[in-house]
Amino acid sequence: MLKINGKQIKLIVTDVDGTLITDNQELPALVQNKLLALQEKGIAVSIASGRMPLGFDNYTRELKIKDYCQYVVGANGALVYDAKNNEPVYSNLIPISDLVVVIEILLKYQCDFTISYQDDNNLYCAGEKLLEIKSKPCAFLDGMKQAKPFCRDDIRIANKIVAKHSSNMMFQEMYTVLKQVSNINVEPLSDYGCDIVHVNSNKGQAILHLIDILNQRQGREIKLENVLYFGDNYNDRSVFEILPYAIAMEHSPTTILDLAYDIASSNNAAGIYHYLNSLEKNN
Repeated sequence: MLKINGKQIKLIVTDVDGTLITDNQELPALVQNKLLALQEKGIAVSIASGRMPLGFDNYTRELKIKDYCQYVVGANGALVYDAKNNEPVYSNLIPISDLVVVIEILLKYQCDFTISYQDDNNLYCAGEKLLEIKSKPCAFLDGMKQAKPFCRDDIRIANKIVAKHSSNMMFQEMYTVLKQVSNINVEPLSDYGCDIVHVNSNKGQAILHLIDILNQRQGREIKLENVLYFGDNYNDRSVFEILPYAIAMEHSPTTILDLAYDIASSNNAAGIYHYLNSLEKNN
């Protein structure tokens, strides 16, 4: 039994990039085996990522989440996804009216971006260089099948937008303008890029939906104090603000470290494994 402060951990949720996997995009065997072992003991394990669910499906498979917990969080909380049956069970997407406003801002600042639409397995790219990069063999398409050029006359309900500018100065100016748009949530990814989702979409809210789904469909009786979260970036902040046991990776920005219950070692050194191993030894 895994406990923190006497509270039983019934659900472990982890971010992907910078947390679950190494900087080389590999899932450490130590982390994989530890999470598999905990699932065999009845603890649910899930993923909450900025990526689309199919964009981290290989890690979902390696952790056998489809055989256990079954549900994951994608697109920075815009989707709770049934990985076993390949369908969303909760979504909070960007309507066309808000998309038009956002896209006009991005185009005004000559910012390259990708957009994934509801019920569409293509990744639409704005920017010739970006489209060229995404059209290459083995390019990361976030689970989509192919890259296509963005068409201004074909804007539909969207899961999310990923924007990246070549100029830090221009990005910061654009970011300030985007933050003034009331119906979107802008999640910074770096000094040059951000994710854009619906205003009510974030990982924290999606995990609340995930808990409800697991309780209703699997009878798990999970409360907030039964959840252990691992994350490392600004888009994890909403989780750190609501969960009492949110663990930051050691390289996390100061704002995340300040909110964290505790700190885990590097994702490149199987930090999740070492934290869970230490927790088990102390129980």
